[in-house]
Amino acid sequence: MTPGTRRAPRKDAQRNRERILEAAREVVAERGVAAKMEQVAARAGVGIGTLYRFVPTKDALFSTILGEQADRLADLAERALALPPGESAFHTWMAEAAAWQSSNKAFINVLAARDPDEPVPKLLSAKLRALLRDLVRRGQADGDLRDDVTSSDVLMVLLAVGRIGEGTEDTNPSYARRFLALQLDALAPGGAPLPGKALTERQLELTLDALAHSRRRT
Repeated sequence: MTPGTRRAPRKDAQRNRERILEAAREVVAERGVAAKMEQVAARAGVGIGTLYRFVPTKDALFSTILGEQADRLADLAERALALPPGESAFHTWMAEAAAWQSSNKAFINVLAARDPDEPVPKLLSAKLRALLRDLVRRGQADGDLRDDVTSSDVLMVLLAVGRIGEGTEDTNPSYARRFLALQLDALAPGGAPLPGKALTERQLELTLDALAHSRRRT
């Protein structure tokens, strides 16, 4: 076998993998929990056997997508943190992350597709956790955030904006932006001290998992 004939299968395999991942991103963004492997294969233009050669289970495929979505949020955070003094890094990130979330159901929905008996996964990478903490510190220094807000509070607000956006998508598509503005105002300095304690990282993971699995039942 010549070198040229050995390279061709690898190129074909890479193209199939890229088509499968792109199709999976689209199907999960559109259908969330309801996404099926057969739909991914059909969208990618490959047989179901080819799909399973690349990803042995639905959980494995969705875990890959979930990691990509977390990386996307991290990229948005890095770009916001690079803004010069005088520009609001926190408000920029929240607006961009909320807009991204409104067009992509994967971030929370894909968790519900996994086996509920499996251990709770780490949804947030160490990189994303660190960037969220940096955004909170920047927001507090810029006067956009109250001092008792934490990164877990911010993420829960973002998810709430996403759920409200889903609920009003057919009745008032622009309402999510109004709701985000209300939340940003509530996060701003000047209010009474917040009651209770913020979620720990472990509590945040368990909460995200519970939210995802509530969708499995709907």
